[in-house]
Amino acid sequence: MRERDLGTAAASVLAWAGAAAFVICLLVRKIAPFPRWDLLACLAFSAVAFLAWWLRATGRWGSRIGRVVPPTFGLKTGRRWWPPLRGICTVFAVWLLAGPFLLLALSASDNSSQLAAITRHDYRYAPVTITKIHHRYQNSYKGGTTYTYVVTVEAPGPGEHNEALQLKGQLTSASGRWTTGDRLAGGLYAPDAPSLGIILTPRRHLASLLGGPASPGEMVMLALFSALPLALFLMCVRSGAKNGAEPATPQSVLGDRPARRLRVRIAGGTAGERLSAPDPKKSSGGPQRTLSPALRLASPEGTRDLFIDRCLDPQALASALEDQAGWLHWAPIAEDPPDWSVPALLVLDDDRYVYGLTPPGSVVDLPQGEPVNLPLPDARPLRAVGPYALWQPAVHGPGSYGFGLGFLALCLIVAGVDYDGGPLLSLCFLTAAGGPLVSLLLIQRLRTTYLRRLAQQT
Repeated sequence: MRERDLGTAAASVLAWAGAAAFVICLLVRKIAPFPRWDLLACLAFSAVAFLAWWLRATGRWGSRIGRVVPPTFGLKTGRRWWPPLRGICTVFAVWLLAGPFLLLALSASDNSSQLAAITRHDYRYAPVTITKIHHRYQNSYKGGTTYTYVVTVEAPGPGEHNEALQLKGQLTSASGRWTTGDRLAGGLYAPDAPSLGIILTPRRHLASLLGGPASPGEMVMLALFSALPLALFLMCVRSGAKNGAEPATPQSVLGDRPARRLRVRIAGGTAGERLSAPDPKKSSGGPQRTLSPALRLASPEGTRDLFIDRCLDPQALASALEDQAGWLHWAPIAEDPPDWSVPALLVLDDDRYVYGLTPPGSVVDLPQGEPVNLPLPDARPLRAVGPYALWQPAVHGPGSYGFGLGFLALCLIVAGVDYDGGPLLSLCFLTAAGGPLVSLLLIQRLRTTYLRRLAQQT
């Protein structure tokens, strides 16, 4: 859902700028001594921007929902109804945030105490030969199988004569055929401190271990990781634009079917279960039942509900638009059952609109409205109602703790807690990855509970 309040939008942009700076810092310098002050500064910047967004979204800092938003810098703002794209944007945002997390995981896995100790000496990178294989571990997962070897290698020693050193290290490979006497491309070690062992790594990764940029392979992986969801996101947005995200008129929403309209005023917020046409992608074939928020519309003939997008808070929106009057437009579909909801457009008297779904009107206890010919002769450009209520305390409040824990875990990782691969580091990574996902599931659960309670109350 798009927020058209400039203060909230600016805070969102700044928060994402902090995340982009986080990625750039990791790409430019993958390995650096802990704590990573550059990364901590990026996280702090995003945290402050998010706090500003939260203050605006909750109305604690001058943001009010439901007001008329004037044109900004001559732009025709507020023309589109964006809530249907909220789910797509949420999935895309979570996927994008996984990119920095993946880069951080690669950085933390390579940024070991062994590497720090070796680079404090006069280190060397040279080809080596396997002289002994101590252990071989097989790691199987869905993407394939890798092998980890614990080996002793022979490497050139210090001094003019380059006396051979026997160094111990680990080798991870997709091949399970390494044997004694095989030649490896190279390893990083300190000739004057053989007790530190050796880090066996391809030359293309060497620069990233020594404080340089991420390896070309990692950059390509990040590009592919981001390109695929971006392409899917653009396809979904383009598809969603045909269903409510384009500038709305009664004709664009209702098509060429015989339309009806009803003079109404907004009487409150409610929730209920709506029925809509079956999803052709599902084999069940039955109508879709969705618990949805709704605006209660009153008319001289009775009341009618306009089901709006699930992400909106009906009470907050109804409170901001209380007693606003306008025309509700819808077009029944003759071949559909009478209780299946159809697209509808509520056009307020100030030329703002709310897009949603409503029962077609053939049900006996619903006001039937009057026939109307489209296009309307006095049709004027419409603006979507907004800004929207982005923060629902009963829904997002308890569900936000997982995000907070994930952010705290991320800060601890960047600060270098247990950075040599201990259990605390693993716990931080698990919390940083799982906290937001658990929160999203909890928010969905809380939203359903909130709507059920609202439906019972009204």
